[in-house]
Amino acid sequence: MPIRLKLTLWYSVVFLVVITLFCTYLYLFFSHREMNQIDNHLRDRGREIHQSIEIVDIFPLPIRKLVLPDIDVFSAPELYLQIVNPNGEILSRSESLGEQSLPISYEALSHIVKGSPFYETKNVGGTQIRIYYLPLISGKQFVGVLQVAESLYGFHRSLTNLRWLLAIGAITTVTLSALIGWILARKALFPIQRITDTTAEIEREGALERRISYTGPPDEIGRLSRQINSMMEKIEKMYKELEESYETQRRFVADASHELRTPLTSIRGNMDFLRKLYLEKGIFSMEAMEDMVEEIERVSRMVHDLLTLARADAGYHMQLEEIQLGPWIDEWIGQVDPLVKPGVDFLYEGDSVIENVSIKGNKDFLKQIFLILLENAFKYTVSGYVKLRFEHTPNRLQAIIEDTGVGVSPDDLHKVFDRFYRGGNVRQFPGTGLGLSMAKWIAEKHGGTIMLESTLGKGTKVTLELPVVEV
Repeated sequence: MPIRLKLTLWYSVVFLVVITLFCTYLYLFFSHREMNQIDNHLRDRGREIHQSIEIVDIFPLPIRKLVLPDIDVFSAPELYLQIVNPNGEILSRSESLGEQSLPISYEALSHIVKGSPFYETKNVGGTQIRIYYLPLISGKQFVGVLQVAESLYGFHRSLTNLRWLLAIGAITTVTLSALIGWILARKALFPIQRITDTTAEIEREGALERRISYTGPPDEIGRLSRQINSMMEKIEKMYKELEESYETQRRFVADASHELRTPLTSIRGNMDFLRKLYLEKGIFSMEAMEDMVEEIERVSRMVHDLLTLARADAGYHMQLEEIQLGPWIDEWIGQVDPLVKPGVDFLYEGDSVIENVSIKGNKDFLKQIFLILLENAFKYTVSGYVKLRFEHTPNRLQAIIEDTGVGVSPDDLHKVFDRFYRGGNVRQFPGTGLGLSMAKWIAEKHGGTIMLESTLGKGTKVTLELPVVEV
């Protein structure tokens, strides 16, 4: 059942209960008020007649006699009057009664004998009448009863008309309220219908970039729209990340296959050459052997780098410790010497800057990131220098590596951290294109950043920024 129909039915049922209770109260109030008016009218007319009746003593007998007025003077077509003595004999009655007489019940007599007025409703000649009994008392002696009655035909006809009026009014009101409730529910739920239609279109078209357009007040529907839009943003982001991850994985597999195929082909070719040379001449070629060893080392480095990046993708958690920079750099700075090429100077500045500086990190991975950046600097620098220097701010440490190498073109600058990516001007240099990807991952794992600035043909500046341990 649609929620709009449910709301309309609930609203109509509640309104029907309310209008029924209201009509019932109105009917009871009206009937009670009209009956009170009838009773008051009978009582007032009875008092008028009572004031016109005289009670006289018959001397010397201890008997009192009623001297009755012309009772028809007080009568009316809808009003009936009757006076009876204590023995139940009718002393006088109005012409409006015709051949009928007003009855007296035992319950009425029990009240009258006590001197109390009494009201009751009786059926006389097929018509319900309301009777008022007024006892006539002289001294302490009960001398008769005055009965004032009125037909309830008009009263019942008014109640019948009121019932029909209330029923028709209630049905009409409930019908109109149900129609209005249906319209209001449709209007109130229209934004939800738009949300449903929009989400259905997003599902059908796969347009995750679409959002729900809502310009209404910040009510429950507004909050729902914002939550759905926020959820769609997260889904879109996750989907894009998944696509990027898939594309990266696809490119990674393709590039890794290509990069591994080259050295393996070279090794296989050299092995075929050695086998043929041995079979023909019984000798080996040292040059071919050295080339094989070099290619095997290249494959080993590539596999090591791929494993490192695979650990990065798997969410590898590094063990970090506090490191004193000065002593730690002295431990491995000598390993830079084999990287230095003829015609390229290595300049190291920073002993005084990092003398009392500590960082929190992993020694092996931090050493790897420094060696990656320095190796790249020497690899792409034909002549000039490679400089390593440090700058220290209160809570950050910057390791800056500058070179006078071939540089990176502006078009390639934003891609240098992608796996296996190598610029067009460095294809003649050996490498796999994995070093900067690993360097970026290591920096991020240490809460740092790595930035690269370069001018094509003039050199490159790489800035590694790491947080320091506050003393």
